Parts: sequence; C-alpha cells; structure tokens
Amino acid sequence: MAEKPPRNSAIGPNGTTRTIREPVARRVWVAAGGRCTFCNRWLLDEEHTGEPVFIGQLAHIVGWDTTKGSPRGSDSMDVHDRNEADNLILICYDQHRVIDSKSLWDVYSADRLRDFKRQHEHRIKKLTELAHRDSTTVLRLVGTIHGSPVQLSQSAVNEALVSVGQHPSYALIGTDEYEIDLRKLPGEKEDAPFHWNAAVEYIRDRLRRLGALVADGTVVNIAIFPLARIPILIALGALLDDTVPAVVYPKRRGGKEAWGWPAGGRDQGFEWSVLDSGSDAPKQATVLFSVSGSIEKDRIPAEATDVARIYEIRPAGATPNFDLVDTPASVDLFSRCWRAVIADIETFPDVTAVNVIAAVPTTVAVAIGRSVNASVHASVRVYDRVEHHANYTFTLELPR
Repeated sequence: MAEKPPRNSAIGPNGTTRTIREPVARRVWVAAGGRCTFCNRWLLDEEHTGEPVFIGQLAHIVGWDTTKGSPRGSDSMDVHDRNEADNLILICYDQHRVIDSKSLWDVYSADRLRDFKRQHEHRIKKLTELAHRDSTTVLRLVGTIHGSPVQLSQSAVNEALVSVGQHPSYALIGTDEYEIDLRKLPGEKEDAPFHWNAAVEYIRDRLRRLGALVADGTVVNIAIFPLARIPILIALGALLDDTVPAVVYPKRRGGKEAWGWPAGGRDQGFEWSVLDSGSDAPKQATVLFSVSGSIEKDRIPAEATDVARIYEIRPAGATPNFDLVDTPASVDLFSRCWRAVIADIETFPDVTAVNVIAAVPTTVAVAIGRSVNASVHASVRVYDRVEHHANYTFTLELPR
C-alpha cells in the first residue's frame, strides 16, 4: 500500500472535517513525534496489519466554532486562532472520542488538554534531542518477593533516565519483556535451594550477552533497575563486570512507580565495629549490615555465629531506616566501609567463609556483591528471612 501524506484535516465530534493548513498540521505531527498525546500509541501504521496508514487525528482543544455542540467551544479564544498549532493536539481516534464526549467536557477542560499537549511535546523533544553518546543500556532485573511478583515498567525506566539526560537503550532485550525476569522460577517463597541456584545461573547466562556487547563496544554505560530479594541483588552485584560503568537506580518509596535519586538528598557515611572477636583464629566471619533496619542477633542461626568473628556495619550518627541512602555518594561511602571490613577479615587466614546478613536497600545490596572478589576472597554465604518474623536462613553462596 502506498504511504499517504499526513492528514491535515481536523475531525469534529459528529464526523465533520475541517482542513488545516499543511504547515500547521505538519508542526503538530512533528511536535508530537507521531504518537498519541494521551496513550503514546504510534499513529503512522495500522496496528493490526502494520500497513503505513495514518491513524492519528488532529483534535481541537477549543472547538472550532462557538455553537452549542462544539466541545469547549464556549471558550474565549478567538475563532480565527482555533485552527492554529497551539490549539491542536495529535491524538488517536479512541482518545478523540473520549475527550469530545459531552459528558466529559468538564473533565477534559481546555486547560487540562493544553497541559497534556505541553507535557507530551516536551517529553518528545527531550527524548529526541539526546545524542548517541548519551545512550545508556538498560538492565532490568525483576523477581518475586515473598511470593508476590513485582512489576517494573519501561515507561518508569525511561522517565528516570531522561530526567538525567540519558537516552535509554534496550540492547539487551530479547524475546522476553524484561532483560532478567526471575518471576517464573519456582521455590522463592519456600526458600528452596534450587530456586536460588537457578536464579544465579539465569543471571549469569543473561549477563553473558552483556559481556559480548561490552566487548564489541555496543554497550559503554549500564543503568541497572533491580527489584528482587536481597540475596538475588547481592548475587547480581557479584556477577557484574567492573570494567563497564554501571549506575544502580533506586525505586522511590510511595504509591507511584518512580525511580531515581530524590532531589536534595544528604550524603550518609558508615562505620563498622566488631561485636564479637571470636577465637584467636576464627574459622568464619559474619557481617551484619544494619542499614535500612537493625539486624537482631537472636535471629541469626548458630551455624553463622559459632567460632565466628562478628562485624556490624551501621550508618554513622544515624538510626538505620529505609530512607537513609538517598544519594549515589552514600552508596560509595558504604562500599568503602564494606571494603575496610573485608580487609580486616583477610588478616585472619583461617577464615574460610564470610556470612552476610543484610537489611539494606536495593542499591546497597548490589554494592555488597560488587565489592567482593569471589575468586580471591573467602566463600561468601548470604542469609535472608522467609517471613517478617522468621529467623535468617541460608540462601546462596556467591558465585565464583
């Protein structure tokens, strides 16, 4: 089918049309990026057949005349200005029927439609002005948290990256909706050993493709959006290649799905201490990470405390809480503290296992894994809790 030129006619609620000057119509189509101002639907192809048919419509914010049946037509805007670009929005036919429905004229007021138009066109402009050098490869990891599958939308990822001047690239995406999707792996709620082992191997397999793209120069920056149990996040950090700059984005607390660091965050430092020195030649070390909450020692199994040197990492001058780590610098300060603990552990040559028990946010969990050199350090064993009031149990050993 031959491609038709962009439609330059506006359609009224009763199906009548009015011709819009070609330069005006072109300006509205370009400013909207060929997408519906409301639902972001691509309007240059028929969605079922893929044929190049223009399915978008130019809609008037203020109706084109002042008659009683003209949507928002009673507005004070001069009639001669109503067919100009500032009063036209690009929209799909479904949404056009909605905003022009008489029962919804108060809901979709002229001011509200102007706001939709302004936001949509601003977003399109910001996305398209990003250069290739500002591209960053998205790595999303989603899992199941205590039996409940989590969601991580592409739109939330895009919004977080565009807000910091980065263009999201989905070079890792394949046939799956997400790059690393662990939600279908069984056994998470029961802490079954096979679940954790399968998760680690699945992450390892998915990261092999990342390694190949790094090697050929396709990937130069990585933006990580993780949402899973703490042991999974620590394992992800251990498996990531340190040769590529990677930034971990936190999920903001609250009802709306939003990612990224909040404005006006405060850098938080950390300190470590030895809670129990153990024997003169301890066989294992146990590290408590009390960041988003305090680790209760009586919930730690004896296997992780017997003949063990026990450490704790806590925020300096602050009580552990969920909102404590709200800047990238805070994560860096945590990593330095954790590496200092690792250095102390290495002074005890008989230590063959390091037990990790962590109450931390996602960004810190990944940082725990990234600070460990599994090929050099002692075996790192990660514990977690099945239910809120349960004791900590062993989940996985960090891959070497």
